[in-house]
Amino acid sequence: MSPVPPRSGSRPSRNDDLLRLGGEVVRFGVEAYGQGWAITSRSLRREVDRVISGVKTSAPPTTILRGLASGYVNWLGELAAMVPSVAESAAMEFAQASSQGDPEPSASAADAGAGPAAKGDYFEVAGKPFAMPARVLDASQGWAMFFVSSEAANRSLGAASDYLSAFDAGDGRTPLSIIGVDYRNSDFGVYPEIAVALTVTAKGDPTGQLFVYYLAIVVTQDFTREAARVVWGLEKTVEPKLVASYAADAVRFGLPEPGGKALAIRFPRFGDGHSSDIPVFSISQRQLPTAPKPQTCWAMMTRSGNGEGTQIGGSVLLELGSPSDGLCLCRNKQSACLCEVLRTFDIAERFPAANGWTERQSALFGPPRLLELP
Repeated sequence: MSPVPPRSGSRPSRNDDLLRLGGEVVRFGVEAYGQGWAITSRSLRREVDRVISGVKTSAPPTTILRGLASGYVNWLGELAAMVPSVAESAAMEFAQASSQGDPEPSASAADAGAGPAAKGDYFEVAGKPFAMPARVLDASQGWAMFFVSSEAANRSLGAASDYLSAFDAGDGRTPLSIIGVDYRNSDFGVYPEIAVALTVTAKGDPTGQLFVYYLAIVVTQDFTREAARVVWGLEKTVEPKLVASYAADAVRFGLPEPGGKALAIRFPRFGDGHSSDIPVFSISQRQLPTAPKPQTCWAMMTRSGNGEGTQIGGSVLLELGSPSDGLCLCRNKQSACLCEVLRTFDIAERFPAANGWTERQSALFGPPRLLELP
């Protein structure tokens, strides 16, 4: 397995920082320009196809115009989301590069002074090479975000509270997300997943960078559990009976047994929006062979999607079970009861602050990188 020990070398000078900042500014401009053109060209292709399809099917002009108007709004939305996404990625890269300094010229991913490269690196999972970045080529995803007590969120962090704090979004409330993903084609395998995550900050980080911290992830296969543990230090619970059940207007993630006897969540299925390369930063701790204790690492995932919708307070149905029923997702005793954890947040009887759905999603999961703080 490729290690991720701390980088060696001294703190770079102010001139080094200025040169690095200039490089990031140039990279930001080039990437923003390129992504802008990519978004525009994709949008034009979609609208041309929409018009041609409408003409072929003799659709009324008003229907075609409504479709074009919707496409125009999606295009504006993608452009609006693209700039802060690129800026956030560039800022994160610059902050980490400034704190780590420059690697030795002869360093490689396996050397003691370098972490895994963003591209071309690999880990060993189940005796096989697992390349970075890991790819999701086709998936569907639903999510629901609740605002919960920051005090309860900090308690739920457990041992992670030594290096993390729940992000207070105002009035003592922290965003908590419940996510259901149906992976149909990915490097991790083909399986459904339920994840519960908090928005957090790293203690001692003067920038207050926001990260996603996973309280729990439930999957159906051992390989994805092993990959998450080896690469990012994440712990996943395996429940082979977890399924994603599709209806015309909703998708339910949970055990096939109905009746609210185990954790399940149903997401509305809607939307015709698009998104491109939206970054999400996660944080975790992983044990390195060369380190006496677990090291705090961050990683970036970028996601793109079609058939997307977002709404405020949508009709998301959350079902919480009980271990006494014998049908709980955590009945294998690998982890604490997730339903009991969610009950402490008092969210079962209320709609989320926001929720969304992506019909066709792709993503890239980057390698872990040491979180270097001043």
